[in-house]
Amino acid sequence: MAERTLTGQLGGPVPAGIEALADNEKQDLSDALRDARHRQAKALAEAGEEGLRYVPALLRGTIRKVVGL
Repeated sequence: MAERTLTGQLGGPVPAGIEALADNEKQDLSDALRDARHRQAKALAEAGEEGLRYVPALLRGTIRKVVGL
């Protein structure tokens, strides 16, 4: 199960070194990757919002739609 999850998270086959890990270690790695991606997405969203502070207020709604915020 953990290897299948890792394959999905990595977008391809699991590297040989990871295949040697125990199942619980693979699950820990999968959880760490998921958590890191969530933190990254949150940081990117916050950076996008912070960047909008420099856009005139009348344009912010349009810019949000264009960039997908």
